[in-house]
Amino acid sequence: MKLVVIDSAHRIALLPHRAGHRTWVLPQRSARLDETYGNAVAELCGDLLASYPIRLGGVTGRRWAPAPEGLAPRAEARFYIVRVDTRPVDEGPGRSILWAPRAVLGLWLGCPDVEAVKVLVDGYLDGWLPDGPITLD
Repeated sequence: MKLVVIDSAHRIALLPHRAGHRTWVLPQRSARLDETYGNAVAELCGDLLASYPIRLGGVTGRRWAPAPEGLAPRAEARFYIVRVDTRPVDEGPGRSILWAPRAVLGLWLGCPDVEAVKVLVDGYLDGWLPDGPITLD
């Protein structure tokens, strides 16, 4: 499950992929077997965005994710839009959040997510995607 966090300036929140690397990823976590996707989204939002007023977007996206190395079945990746109603600032070292402008998202966010996120964010913000789940494949 991945969060597409959008602030009031239409920037997207990204987290460092790993310490010491220059790649960035969407905030994400796996849902446990005993929890719903909604509860997983709420927990991740609480961990990441506790100091911001948030609201969930009405559009969710899903696509088949590449299979983990050594495993044959593919997993489904789910994208949840979360709006941050204030204009957050880039946070300092440690658990830093990069707020990337949507127009240049591809400079920071790598494949396979960049195209799916562009379609989802553009359709959501520009109003041409209906509320509800959509397939991004």
